Amino acid sequence: MSTLTQYQANFLPDDDMIVCQSHQQQACLACGIDWTEHNQLAASLKSVKEIPLPNKPIPSKIKASVNKLKLDGNQAYKLEHFEEAVKWYTSAVELAWSRPLWEPLAFQAVREELAPILSNRSAANLSLGSYVDALVDAHIVTQLKKDWSKGWFRKGKALMGLQRFDEASKSFHTALLYTDANERDGLLEALKECSTATRNA
Repeated sequence: MSTLTQYQANFLPDDDMIVCQSHQQQACLACGIDWTEHNQLAASLKSVKEIPLPNKPIPSKIKASVNKLKLDGNQAYKLEHFEEAVKWYTSAVELAWSRPLWEPLAFQAVREELAPILSNRSAANLSLGSYVDALVDAHIVTQLKKDWSKGWFRKGKALMGLQRFDEASKSFHTALLYTDANERDGLLEALKECSTATRNA
């Protein structure tokens, strides 16, 4: 038994309507049925000639803006205006996080943007003696890019500032696993300082 027969209804192909069998009404009190909403839905779907395509993503200017804020932070850092540098980097971080999710590869873009910005902010906080803030940023960098030596180096320096020398040494050794020849000397010097500080603690 079909659904229409079960509910004592007929389909009128000429009108594209479902009506009751006995009275040919789409809403019939005698039969206790009401197909009005179904018929209205069918009519509305029939009126759609073509399905509109979704809106194309609007090209985002976020990447350029984030990079500009980072460069402003770098300039302030070079001038040893560390508090100003932290503000620029923080603005860059907040803007990067605001990236819309419909952007292609949004999460990958955020990760690639955040790692160097947070590393730079960590360095600025180190210069200000804000070791906890520096450690937080550096730790996030090591999670975003585990194979980037600079994140581990920043983490080690922050731990040194907090006099957590054993942990600092581990971070420096991890950095050595991913470093190149240009950065190796700096890491070895940091390890030497860490070893000296441990003995004097």
